[in-house]
Amino acid sequence: MGHRVGIVGTGFGVQVHAPILLKHPDFELVALSSIRPGRAQLISEELNIKYTFDDWKQMIDQTNLDLVIIATNPALHMEITLYAIESGVHVLCEKPPALNYLQVYEMNKIASKHHSIVAINFEWRYLPERQAINKILSNNQIGEVLHVDWSEAWPLWPKIKHDPFGWQWELDKGGGMLGAIGSHMIDALYHWFGPFSKKISGFTKNHVNERIHESGYKPTDGDDSFFLIGEFESGGTFSLQFITAAVARKPRIEIFGSHGTLILEGENLKIATNEKKDYSPVGLEEPIDASSFPPDIRGYVHAQWKLYNDLSAILRGEEKVDLPNLHSALIVQEIIEHVRNGS
Repeated sequence: MGHRVGIVGTGFGVQVHAPILLKHPDFELVALSSIRPGRAQLISEELNIKYTFDDWKQMIDQTNLDLVIIATNPALHMEITLYAIESGVHVLCEKPPALNYLQVYEMNKIASKHHSIVAINFEWRYLPERQAINKILSNNQIGEVLHVDWSEAWPLWPKIKHDPFGWQWELDKGGGMLGAIGSHMIDALYHWFGPFSKKISGFTKNHVNERIHESGYKPTDGDDSFFLIGEFESGGTFSLQFITAAVARKPRIEIFGSHGTLILEGENLKIATNEKKDYSPVGLEEPIDASSFPPDIRGYVHAQWKLYNDLSAILRGEEKVDLPNLHSALIVQEIIEHVRNGS
C-alpha cells in the first residue's frame, strides 16, 4: 500500500492532484474534503475516493493519513498546515503557502520543531527543460552567471475582464499573479542560482481594476502583471517580466554566462559556448506519457509526477534536494512582499 493521502480543496486539488495521484504507485488517495457542503461527496463518487468530508479537521482526525494536500484559498493554508503538523500528518501545500512572510515563518518554525515534512508545490522545478538547465549550471558549462532575462506573456486580456470575481484577484486572500506565477519564477531562480542579495526592486500592475461580481462590478486589487530586477549574492543580475496580453507568445529565458549562453523558448532549450559559437539544441529527458490523462491537465503530469516521486522518497526517509520546502517558500514570500510593499 502507498502513502495514505487526503486532499483539502475541490478546485485544483481535484482537477490536477487527484487524477495524477490516483495513478501514482506510491500513493493511495483515500479522502477528500471541501468547504462547500456536499461537493466532496459528489466528486468522490466520480473518482472512487473512499472518505469524504465537509470539515477538513474531521478528515485529518479520522482517516489515518500520512499526507494531506492543501489546495484551498491561501487564507486557510496556515491553519490547515499547523493542524496537520500537530496531528502528525505531513503536508504538500499549494503556493502561496500563506498570506504573508510572518505566517510562512511561523509554519516553518513549527514544522522544524515537530520534524514534519512540509513541501511546497513549486512543481515546475521538475519540467524536463528546467531540470536540464539546473544540470548545465551545476556542471558550470556556461561559467559564471552574469545575467538572467525572463519574460512571459499570457493571454489573460480581455479574458480576466469578463471572468467571474474570485479570491485569485484579491490580495488579502492571497490572489494576484505575482503570487500565482511570480512565485514559480522566483523559486526557479533561487533553485538555480542560490540566495538573492538585497538589491531587488520592482512593481506590480493592474490592467483590470474591477471585475464582474454577483452584485455588478467590484474593484479588484490583485495584480495581473509584474516587473522585477535584482541581483544574486553570487553577483549575477536578473530581470523578470510577466505581462497580460491579448495573444500569448512562448516564455523566454536567457541565461548569460562568462563562457556561454542558454536560451529557453517554450520547451526548446539551446546552448552556445565560447568554444562553439553556434547555438545547438540541448537534449531533454523524455516526458512522462500523459495521454491517458484529461487533455487540460496533461501539461502538469510530468512535473507533478516527478515531485510526487521525490516527496514519496522523503516520506520514506531518503534525501531529495530538489523538493521545494518551507525554506524555499520563505525566500519567495520575502521577495513578493518586498516588491508589493515597494520597500
